[in-house]
Amino acid sequence: MMLKYFVLSLVCLCISGAAEEPAEKNDDSPAAILDAPLKEKLLITDSWFSRDKFLHFSTSSALTGITYSFWLKQLKQDENRGKIYSVSLSALLGVGKELYDKKKKGLFSWKDLFWDGVGVAVGYLIFLN
Repeated sequence: MMLKYFVLSLVCLCISGAAEEPAEKNDDSPAAILDAPLKEKLLITDSWFSRDKFLHFSTSSALTGITYSFWLKQLKQDENRGKIYSVSLSALLGVGKELYDKKKKGLFSWKDLFWDGVGVAVGYLIFLN
Protein backbone atom coordinates (compact mmCIF):
# COMPACT_ATOMS: atom_id res chain seq x y z
CA MET A 1 0.00 0.00 0.00
CA MET A 2 2.81 2.43 0.87
CA LEU A 3 4.46 1.52 -2.45
CA LYS A 4 1.44 2.92 -4.31
CA TYR A 5 1.80 6.27 -2.54
CA PHE A 6 5.55 6.35 -3.05
CA VAL A 7 5.22 5.65 -6.79
CA LEU A 8 2.51 8.30 -7.17
CA SER A 9 4.65 10.86 -5.34
CA LEU A 10 7.64 10.00 -7.50
CA VAL A 11 5.60 10.39 -10.70
CA CYS A 12 4.29 13.76 -9.52
CA LEU A 13 7.79 15.01 -8.77
CA CYS A 14 9.09 13.82 -12.14
CA ILE A 15 6.26 15.55 -13.98
CA SER A 16 6.77 18.74 -12.03
CA GLY A 17 10.47 18.72 -12.91
CA ALA A 18 9.53 18.80 -16.59
CA ALA A 19 7.36 21.90 -16.18
CA GLU A 20 8.83 25.16 -17.42
CA GLU A 21 9.95 27.96 -15.18
CA PRO A 22 8.81 31.44 -16.21
CA ALA A 23 11.41 33.45 -18.08
CA GLU A 24 13.17 36.21 -16.18
CA LYS A 25 12.43 39.77 -17.10
CA ASN A 26 15.21 42.07 -18.25
CA ASP A 27 16.51 45.08 -16.32
CA ASP A 28 15.02 47.59 -18.79
CA SER A 29 11.74 47.64 -16.90
CA PRO A 30 10.71 50.53 -14.66
CA ALA A 31 11.23 48.24 -11.68
CA ALA A 32 14.98 48.21 -12.39
CA ILE A 33 15.38 51.56 -10.64
CA LEU A 34 13.74 50.32 -7.45
CA ASP A 35 15.56 48.74 -4.55
CA ALA A 36 16.23 44.98 -4.81
CA PRO A 37 13.57 43.51 -2.47
CA LEU A 38 10.76 45.62 -3.91
CA LYS A 39 12.01 44.96 -7.42
CA GLU A 40 11.85 41.20 -6.82
CA LYS A 41 8.29 41.47 -5.51
CA LEU A 42 7.17 43.45 -8.54
CA LEU A 43 8.78 41.07 -11.03
CA ILE A 44 7.26 37.93 -9.55
CA THR A 45 4.06 36.92 -11.28
CA ASP A 46 1.67 34.64 -9.45
CA SER A 47 -0.16 32.77 -12.18
CA TRP A 48 -2.84 30.15 -11.61
CA PHE A 49 -0.92 27.47 -13.54
CA SER A 50 2.82 27.00 -13.03
CA ARG A 51 5.34 24.50 -11.75
CA ASP A 52 4.95 25.95 -8.25
CA LYS A 53 1.18 25.42 -8.30
CA PHE A 54 1.62 21.84 -9.48
CA LEU A 55 4.06 21.21 -6.64
CA HIS A 56 1.56 22.60 -4.12
CA PHE A 57 -1.17 20.38 -5.57
CA SER A 58 0.87 17.18 -5.82
CA THR A 59 2.56 17.58 -2.44
CA SER A 60 -0.74 18.20 -0.64
CA SER A 61 -2.40 15.28 -2.36
CA ALA A 62 0.47 12.87 -1.70
CA LEU A 63 0.87 14.07 1.89
CA THR A 64 -2.81 13.42 2.55
CA GLY A 65 -2.52 9.85 1.29
CA ILE A 66 0.81 9.09 2.96
CA THR A 67 -0.20 10.38 6.40
CA TYR A 68 -3.50 8.50 6.23
CA SER A 69 -1.75 5.28 5.23
CA PHE A 70 0.83 5.72 7.99
CA TRP A 71 -1.88 6.35 10.58
CA LEU A 72 -3.94 3.37 9.47
CA LYS A 73 -1.33 0.76 8.52
CA GLN A 74 1.68 1.54 10.70
CA LEU A 75 0.04 2.90 13.82
CA LYS A 76 -3.07 0.69 13.45
CA GLN A 77 -5.39 3.45 14.61
CA ASP A 78 -9.01 4.38 13.91
CA GLU A 79 -9.87 5.02 10.24
CA ASN A 80 -12.08 8.08 10.87
CA ARG A 81 -9.47 9.78 13.02
CA GLY A 82 -6.89 9.01 10.35
CA LYS A 83 -8.98 10.90 7.79
CA ILE A 84 -9.32 13.90 10.07
CA TYR A 85 -5.64 13.95 10.99
CA SER A 86 -4.32 13.49 7.46
CA VAL A 87 -6.52 16.24 5.98
CA SER A 88 -5.82 18.57 8.90
CA LEU A 89 -2.07 18.03 8.77
CA SER A 90 -1.89 18.59 5.01
CA ALA A 91 -3.98 21.77 5.24
CA LEU A 92 -1.99 23.06 8.21
CA LEU A 93 1.31 22.52 6.41
CA GLY A 94 0.00 24.41 3.36
CA VAL A 95 -1.03 27.39 5.48
CA GLY A 96 2.22 27.20 7.43
CA LYS A 97 4.24 27.29 4.21
CA GLU A 98 2.45 30.44 3.06
CA LEU A 99 2.94 32.11 6.44
CA TYR A 100 6.63 31.23 6.23
CA ASP A 101 6.81 32.72 2.72
CA LYS A 102 5.10 35.87 3.99
CA LYS A 103 7.58 36.26 6.83
CA LYS A 104 10.77 35.38 4.93
CA LYS A 105 10.00 36.62 1.41
CA GLY A 106 7.17 39.05 2.03
CA LEU A 107 4.91 37.15 -0.39
CA PHE A 108 1.67 35.42 0.52
CA SER A 109 -0.16 33.61 -2.27
CA TRP A 110 -3.86 32.81 -2.08
CA LYS A 111 -3.42 30.89 -5.32
CA ASP A 112 -0.92 28.57 -3.62
CA LEU A 113 -3.44 27.98 -0.83
CA PHE A 114 -6.12 27.25 -3.42
CA TRP A 115 -3.94 24.57 -5.04
CA ASP A 116 -3.07 23.18 -1.61
CA GLY A 117 -6.80 22.82 -0.94
CA VAL A 118 -7.44 21.18 -4.31
CA GLY A 119 -4.57 18.78 -3.61
CA VAL A 120 -5.98 17.85 -0.20
CA ALA A 121 -9.43 17.30 -1.73
CA VAL A 122 -8.06 15.12 -4.53
CA GLY A 123 -5.89 13.22 -2.06
CA TYR A 124 -8.94 12.61 0.09
CA LEU A 125 -11.01 11.37 -2.85
CA ILE A 126 -8.26 9.13 -4.23
CA PHE A 127 -6.62 7.72 -1.12
CA LEU A 128 -9.14 7.97 1.69
CA ASN A 129 -12.30 6.73 -0.01
